[in-house]
Amino acid sequence: MNKENRHYKHSDLSVISDQVDTELSSDKLLLLEKIYSEVCSSWRSLHDVRFKLLGLVPFVTVGILVVILPGTGSTTNLSGWTQKIIPSVGLLVTIGLLIYEMRNSELYNDLISRGRRIEAELGVKTGIFRGRPTPSRSLINHSNATRLIYGAAIAGWALTAIVA
Repeated sequence: MNKENRHYKHSDLSVISDQVDTELSSDKLLLLEKIYSEVCSSWRSLHDVRFKLLGLVPFVTVGILVVILPGTGSTTNLSGWTQKIIPSVGLLVTIGLLIYEMRNSELYNDLISRGRRIEAELGVKTGIFRGRPTPSRSLINHSNATRLIYGAAIAGWALTAIVA
């Protein structure tokens, strides 16, 4: 396996063959291609969900907080109890989404690992998964962006619950 400047390793679990670069029968090759197609499809689905959430969480958080923050004039129709419960529920939902995102990231990384293994078994040197370069800066990665976005949302909900 070419490790130079590559971010993900491939799984040690074999898909069809215990050895990479072995001759596959046409039946095994067809099966491997179908599995690869499913891995790609699942990877795209997880990719889509995580980026929709990363866009939705701050948008919804800011939108609701602007409406319920004391002093905005919008809170005059809300009881004190309602002003406390909305940010508390928002905080719990955001924490729940963060936990979901953390599990999603584990599955996402596992699919990349499986995809790399399938590409290795197919003899692909640089594909969708094996061609992913290592980030040029350690701060620029999905995990840091996720922490920043969810951290800001959680802080916003927590502070609003305290202030309300």
